[in-house]
Amino acid sequence: MRLKCLELSGFKSFAKPVKMEFPAPISGVGVVGPNGSGKSNVVEAIRWVLGEQSLKSLRGKKGEDLIFNGSQTAPRLGKASVSLIFDNKGKFFPVDFDEVKITRKVFRDGANEYFLNGSQVRLKDIIEILSKVGLGTSSHHIISQGEADRILSASPKERRQMIEDALGLKIYQLRKQESERKLARTEENISQVEALRKEIQPHLRFLNKQVEKAREELSLRDELKALYALYFAAEEKYLNEEKEKISERRAAPKAELEKIERDLAELSEDSRPASDEAKNEIGELKGELSKIETEISALGAERNSLEREMGRFEGMIEMEEKKEKRTVKEEISTDAVYKFTNKLSESIDAGLRSEGLKETKAALADIREAIKSFLSGLGVEVAVKSSDLENLKKKKEAVAVLIAGVGEREKRAFEERAELERKISERREALRAVERERYEMEARVKELRAILSNMDIREESLNAQVLEFEREKREAVALVGEEALSGRGDGDTAPPADFDRLDARRKIERMKIKLEDSGAIGEDAVKEYEEVKNRDEFFEKELTDLTGAADSLRELLKDLEEKINSDFKEGIDKINKEFYSFFVLMFGGGAAELKVVASKPRRKKEDEELAELEAGGEDGEENNEEGVDVSVSLPKKRINSLDMLSGGERALTSIALLFAMSQVNPPPFLILDETDAALDEANSQRYGNMLMNLSEQTQLIVITHNRETMKQAGVLYGVTMGSDSISKLLSIKFTEAERMVK
Repeated sequence: MRLKCLELSGFKSFAKPVKMEFPAPISGVGVVGPNGSGKSNVVEAIRWVLGEQSLKSLRGKKGEDLIFNGSQTAPRLGKASVSLIFDNKGKFFPVDFDEVKITRKVFRDGANEYFLNGSQVRLKDIIEILSKVGLGTSSHHIISQGEADRILSASPKERRQMIEDALGLKIYQLRKQESERKLARTEENISQVEALRKEIQPHLRFLNKQVEKAREELSLRDELKALYALYFAAEEKYLNEEKEKISERRAAPKAELEKIERDLAELSEDSRPASDEAKNEIGELKGELSKIETEISALGAERNSLEREMGRFEGMIEMEEKKEKRTVKEEISTDAVYKFTNKLSESIDAGLRSEGLKETKAALADIREAIKSFLSGLGVEVAVKSSDLENLKKKKEAVAVLIAGVGEREKRAFEERAELERKISERREALRAVERERYEMEARVKELRAILSNMDIREESLNAQVLEFEREKREAVALVGEEALSGRGDGDTAPPADFDRLDARRKIERMKIKLEDSGAIGEDAVKEYEEVKNRDEFFEKELTDLTGAADSLRELLKDLEEKINSDFKEGIDKINKEFYSFFVLMFGGGAAELKVVASKPRRKKEDEELAELEAGGEDGEENNEEGVDVSVSLPKKRINSLDMLSGGERALTSIALLFAMSQVNPPPFLILDETDAALDEANSQRYGNMLMNLSEQTQLIVITHNRETMKQAGVLYGVTMGSDSISKLLSIKFTEAERMVK
């Protein structure tokens, strides 16, 4: 994963849209022009889009301070936006995109918006996704101007947070905090459930006594028992008949469905080889099509190159035809040189901003005219032999022949591509025909399944009636005993032919009411008892589940704590090895290491301090907070603390520590804002060599005025500012320049 480019629009002095690409492992940003041209705004833009909330660190007091405020020649803007684009082909970000674009916008009213690949998200989402790739909130990967020794000046606790971010432990800290919040909520729920259960226990005991009284036999139970026997026999007969009807209606659709499914399986079995063969053929045709596309692209590039060569010869011929003599003045005025260079700069800027070949040619033509005008103003004339002009014309004609040949090859390639696309289309249509047949069969399968689903619904409804019937039987047994189930359709218990089961159910309900009016404990007491009992059992189950969840969360917190401490200590050991190596390299000797220290938090009130002592030594130890201290030993110099280091020594120590952290767990990119300002020439050379080694692990963006550092950059950006107070960019891509020279 690497940072591909940075896009700014309306952010501070960058009023116009600007795009900075970072194709090289080391990219440099310098200043062309006076101070205040906007170099530091580049670093602040990156810090801001990554979620920075402190406006003070961005040299502002409110949100609108980040928006271009206008100048004498340019109006102020209503919003500012900054975007970072990452290469995600390796899927380092947990999103299914090959490219991840993070955007932040701010408006005049101070409102901020965050976007991930064009979709609006929350700040929390941005922080979480960045934490997973080592870009934490401590911004250890961005060392701004004047903050080179920030990691040395930080407290041990803050320094630990920076190192945890650098080691990629921030995601575990976030999980730990979330688990602690869940545990607190779970413990609160446990307390509430325990309180509710204690509240219903007396009422449950009272209802239990009432239910015991309801078990007394009453005079109406015999009549109810006989009616129950007839009703259950009639109801059972009705349910069995309904089951048989559903079974008969289900048979035909089920048989048809099984047949179609067999046919569909056979169709799939028969069509699979042909389909695979067609797909393989389509794949081969696509491969040939890709080769043709590559050939067309190569021919286009060759034709463009020849056209540029043609344009060059045309320009040379035009110049050579107009010149005959050359005379050079011995003195050139400063004003003429200044105007000439300004004209060249404007034409070069126009060419850099252009996106097409036509605009680029126009810019080159302007440069050529500027050179001709400058030379004519100096009285320069060139004498050219006619033979030279003839040679140029011959070369031009030869290039024209080559261009025509490339055009014929392109035409043949386009025809081959069209033929391949036609064949692919035919193969795909054949596959679609098979798919249509399969689709029709699958549609019928869905239709039959819908019919069977309706049968299932009717069966479920019948099953619900069966369950209700079973519930009624259980209720009858509870009221009158097992004798209520004695009616099975034979003997004296068989219901008559004109027996109405629905009317019998209504009579049963009325008899229940009579039982209640007779003074016995009614159904409501039993029902309430069951409800309260079920509620108590539910609370008991909930309490068991909550207790288990709390134990699981505590175990998770313990595992996370062990994971964080283990990885942190392992990371400290690795950082110390790299820290020692970089420190010795920078100072030519000495030693340096990180130490894990424990310190008790300060108490504001004496009673809190006393309570802490009374709680016992173990509790006090649990409240200790671990931090990280830095110990250094310079060669031929005795020091007792970091405060005794000079500015240059602090800068070198900070650089060594930051590089060590980056070597252990390389962040996606590291921004160094003039961290080499305090280095002399010898240390600058060492610093440059260290940058080259570090660039093998992580991408570097260096803000510098140091020539040794600039030599290491593959791309160099210059930031300038004109009279309109708008920052502009000039870029030099050394890798492309070297390729053009070769």
